[in-house]
Amino acid sequence: MLERDDDIIGGDFITAGFTCAELIAYPQRWINRRVETIEMLSQEETRRRVSVDFTLSEPQRSALVTRHGQVVPISVLSKHPRRNFDLRDEQGASLPVLGRNDNGNLALIALLSAARDVIPEAESDDPLDALSADFRQIIFGDDDAALEALWTFVAAAESGDAVRAVVWDDPACCSLLRTLMSDYVLFAALPLSGPDRRVLKYSYGEDLLFEPPWIEKRDEYAFGELVWRMRKPGRTRFLIDCPGAWRASSFHMEIAIPEELRVAYAELGRVLPDADDAEIELLGEPDKLANRAALYAVEPIEAHDDVRAYVEVVSEREGGATRAALMALAVASLLWLGRFSGLDASQPGAAVSLLLAGGAVVSGFAASSGRHIIVNKILRARRRALTVVALCALAASASLAMEIPDRTPLEVWLVAATVCSLAALRLGWSAIRAAR
Repeated sequence: MLERDDDIIGGDFITAGFTCAELIAYPQRWINRRVETIEMLSQEETRRRVSVDFTLSEPQRSALVTRHGQVVPISVLSKHPRRNFDLRDEQGASLPVLGRNDNGNLALIALLSAARDVIPEAESDDPLDALSADFRQIIFGDDDAALEALWTFVAAAESGDAVRAVVWDDPACCSLLRTLMSDYVLFAALPLSGPDRRVLKYSYGEDLLFEPPWIEKRDEYAFGELVWRMRKPGRTRFLIDCPGAWRASSFHMEIAIPEELRVAYAELGRVLPDADDAEIELLGEPDKLANRAALYAVEPIEAHDDVRAYVEVVSEREGGATRAALMALAVASLLWLGRFSGLDASQPGAAVSLLLAGGAVVSGFAASSGRHIIVNKILRARRRALTVVALCALAASASLAMEIPDRTPLEVWLVAATVCSLAALRLGWSAIRAAR
């Protein structure tokens, strides 16, 4: 099979594919360090910057030479399209990557060569011919088709297919199959001359909804979630997947956030699939109260581990929560004062209406402030509380000025004062928690 493909693909690709089999299956053996930086651009989009530090021996570098240059499988990416992808070397010069067909052919050769090494006493290419169609579907198919092809392959192996069983039981073949089912290999085409140790950097835009780690929408109102929001008002939390964390001997992650925010807490952990409630095992020390979170994996990361970063973000604005609480308290005090004064529009108490209207304007201004979309999202609860304060002040002042429902609208003021006081308590608790 591989010999016949030599005429179609090229002998250089055959040799490079043989070498890539081990490099893709065991990246920790040659990739020294992987650093990922997540930059928050908006509520739905981030830019992921990845630095890959690797070392290849001279025989490996020679075997990876093709018509495109020296092709190196520096990483893997999911099969979804990427926005604004960019690959550069140490000096910042742009580097090319292989196209879809060449990329897939190299991955296919790597998988076939790994399978050929473990099939016992294969005197012909017949076993590889039988596997080639499965491998092509896994590599070139979309997510659903590739997953179905892998399930069919594993089911055949577990049902007694000797060839597929020995391939699936081999660690290298299993790692390649699991990787190529959901991802494609990022092959960098490097110049033929260069040092053994290189540091390449690539980046791309991706969709990431900064939403709490809920399974369903109704979980927003679960008891545990309500308790968390009460304990930590003014915060938002989310998860960041790190599927490539295991593809290096050392992994480091940084989280860059807008200037108006800070990371209150961040940790890097491994999801334990067999534990209840998706228990997280920490891989290093958490980072707290940082403008740019830095997370290091101290514990070793096993192949295909589900690694995620858990992040809690708060507003950086100093005193914002305190000012909001004092503003709400002032308006609530005026409402209670007017309520107990008896309210008479013909008396100077009407001046209270002007004060309340001013408080409403200020509250509304504070409720709408915020420049970055993520900042606005985090300050959403504060804005809602301040909006309630503004509406209470407007309702009370309007009822007094317009004599609705009568000249002494005590009931309106009582309701407004009560609601405003509850909002003030909410803002006050946020201010107390923010000071800690």
